[in-house]
Parts: sequence; C-alpha cells; structure tokens
Amino acid sequence: MNYINKGKRDILIIPKFINVDKIQKIRKEYDELYEVIMPHITLAFPFKKYISNEQLKKELLNITKNIKPFKIKCKGITLKKDKRIDTYYIFLNIVEGKELISEINEKIYQNILSDIDIKKYNYDPHITLGNTNNSNEKIELDDEFEAIVDSIVIESIGENEESIIESEIKL
Repeated sequence: MNYINKGKRDILIIPKFINVDKIQKIRKEYDELYEVIMPHITLAFPFKKYISNEQLKKELLNITKNIKPFKIKCKGITLKKDKRIDTYYIFLNIVEGKELISEINEKIYQNILSDIDIKKYNYDPHITLGNTNNSNEKIELDDEFEAIVDSIVIESIGENEESIIESEIKL
C-alpha cells in the first residue's frame, strides 16, 4: 500500500447509515481502507497546512454556525476515471443534500484552505466505495441510503492510513 496521505489532515462527513453493511460489503471488495475508516464524504481533501487543530476547529465552527443538521440521500453508482492513472473510482452518488455539501466545501476552501486550488479537484460530493481497473465493472447496489448530517469531523491520517478523529463539529 502506498501511504501518500500519512501525516495529512482532511475534513469529512461520516454519515450514520442504518444499512451501512451493504456499503461495507462493496468496500471490502474494492477498497483496501474499508476497515480503516467508515464510509465518508470528503469536504476537504488531504492537506498539509500549519494550523492547529483548535484553530481549524474554530474556523469550521465559524463557517458552519448557520448550518443546521440536514438530510442526505445516496443512491446509484458511478464509475469515474482518474485521468492520472488507469483506474476508475466507484462512487455512491449523493442525490439529496449535495448542494449544501458543495457549499460547505467551497467555504472551507475560500476561508481556511485558500492557498489550495480547489478547481483542480472538480468537486462532486460522493462516497467513494473503492476503485477498479475495469471500466465496465458491474456492481449491484439498488438500495437507498439516508442519514441526517449533524456533524463534521477533522481527521488526521496516521502512518498506516488509519483515521484519527481530532475534532467533531456539531451542526
């Protein structure tokens, strides 16, 4: 495993789905980190920036002060080609709550991570289920997944890609 993110932090939503076992079954097959971190929505991709966790938490509290808990719904799978390598990411699509997630992402990059070019990420909220080299991979998942998003977490990424939750910001 190539640990390219060790020592970095990111900002995530970790939805609490009742039927998460169906997501984990797919992740077990396609994602080598399925046991390391729960299914999540990345709001800020792994970054190295000198800002204390307390200051980062303070900035996130300011960004989210007017955001109340909100519902998300996920359904359907999309394969998205990584242009840099011959791999397709397997995305669980977000069909409800996507606009607010995008808004939070944009505020994070405008107010906290303004030195990072967000445009290079072409942000599209999703839950990554893994990856495959097969552009015609057929993955059966007809379920809908719903959750109330009531917090955002700051995660540090450990030496072996393990997830270390540094702070949880309640909405």
